[in-house]
Amino acid sequence: MRFSLEDLGKSEALPELNLINRGIEKESLRVNVKGEISKLPHPSKLGSALTNPYITTDFSESLIELITPTFNSAKDCLDFLEELHVFVYNNIDNEVLWPCSMPCPIASDEEIPIGNYGTSNQGMMKTIYRRGLAKRYGSLMQAIAGIHYNFSFSDNFLEILATKSDKDIQSYKNETYLGMARNFKRFGWIYLLLFGSSPAVCNSFVAGKEHDLEDLPTGGLYKPSATSLRMGDLGYISKAQDDLNISYNSIEEYCSDLKNALIKPYEPYQKIGEFSQEQRVQLNTSVIQIENEYYSTIRPKRVCPSGERPINILTSKGIDYLELRCVDLNPYSSVGITEEQINFLDTLLIYCFVTESPEINTEESLRIQRNHEKIVNAGRDDKAMLETEGETILVKEEANRILSELEEVAEFMDKEVHQDRGLSWLPSISNQKNNLTKNEVLSARVLEDLEANDLSFRDLGNKLSKEHHESMTNKSSKLDELFSNASKKSIEDTKKIESSNQKEFENYLKEFLDKIS
Repeated sequence: MRFSLEDLGKSEALPELNLINRGIEKESLRVNVKGEISKLPHPSKLGSALTNPYITTDFSESLIELITPTFNSAKDCLDFLEELHVFVYNNIDNEVLWPCSMPCPIASDEEIPIGNYGTSNQGMMKTIYRRGLAKRYGSLMQAIAGIHYNFSFSDNFLEILATKSDKDIQSYKNETYLGMARNFKRFGWIYLLLFGSSPAVCNSFVAGKEHDLEDLPTGGLYKPSATSLRMGDLGYISKAQDDLNISYNSIEEYCSDLKNALIKPYEPYQKIGEFSQEQRVQLNTSVIQIENEYYSTIRPKRVCPSGERPINILTSKGIDYLELRCVDLNPYSSVGITEEQINFLDTLLIYCFVTESPEINTEESLRIQRNHEKIVNAGRDDKAMLETEGETILVKEEANRILSELEEVAEFMDKEVHQDRGLSWLPSISNQKNNLTKNEVLSARVLEDLEANDLSFRDLGNKLSKEHHESMTNKSSKLDELFSNASKKSIEDTKKIESSNQKEFENYLKEFLDKIS
């Protein structure tokens, strides 16, 4: 059952829209002052990457990941993220954080140190998983950074609406979040068009590979009308996953398709093998080793206890939140994302909630994929066309149509929900309408900056990273004690895990992989 804005306005669930939960996971490469990837291990002052709840690493020792708790306020979430950045900058000595999604110059995969999580079984599993990613996709692709934005409604909001729809709460949550995810697949391209910020790369990123990028006069490569190369075939695109077509039409189909990817052998990965010179180099030879390897612009999620399988938790307990994975780092923000971007995303997600969301068939799935490719590679081309059901339409024309509908959502939220809270989402939509008209979207700003200031992609990254470093090291973290204590505790926790009586690793891994129900 779909609830329109009008329905929400009349329901007692309306005030609960002030209690949307938001959380951010933000990746950044650690680099030296010359803009070269750090060769140093994860700094000990930041704690253990295995157990620190706020500061960890993603693929590489050099790819730091900062994690906020969930907040009901976008500003509070960003304030916490800024405090994290201040703490990190003050504890990484002479290094800085690379501000762009696409990596700094890196001569070869060997320059990228794979994350080390210690000698415990769970730590070794994380490291081996990353070895597998390196073998499958190359370490350079895994050095790309981005933001995961996590969104959920309050349980009370969904419980009130579930009662009106005569469904049990978990069925209603599953259907609601999958319906939103389907619509985000349909409409999420508008976020990439407006806020994609990776139209250029360093030459080293494609060295020795075929590509259709053009030379930047001052150094680096780009596509003139691209928005987010990170989300295209240079970035998180996997030939092995292209044919998966994981269904978002029901929780049963989603989990069944995901399970198939987890157990289905893939010949090129079988050729790599599970061992090389007696060292385990991947967890298995399936299309994806574990659930996290599934790349998508949006994923249904639930917090998973350590050692459990996410697919089992999703199957038994259902979806609890949505994870958006299409957010490029905003290089002009010292924390990688702005409040205006979050307001836009929230408006878009409410729009996905109130808009009819029929099931996606194979034909539409292929159309969504083609539209995605068009936007990331040539979205700013004035003649770029999108496919809709039965016709094609200019990208800008369709974007303006959606932006007008997003304005209605933002106006509703500002009038009916935010009221006296000093919040306004409408400017985040109106500003983007204006940016689209003037071709001042974020990717255009990056290319304009490169051209106007005669900068190479590397120069731009170095310039912005130094600016962010100066702005952050001039501050002191109000949460310094929290982060410092968490770092110390995480080191102790990791030592305890490593000193505990553990199974032989191969038995531990087999038990974990066999857990899929």
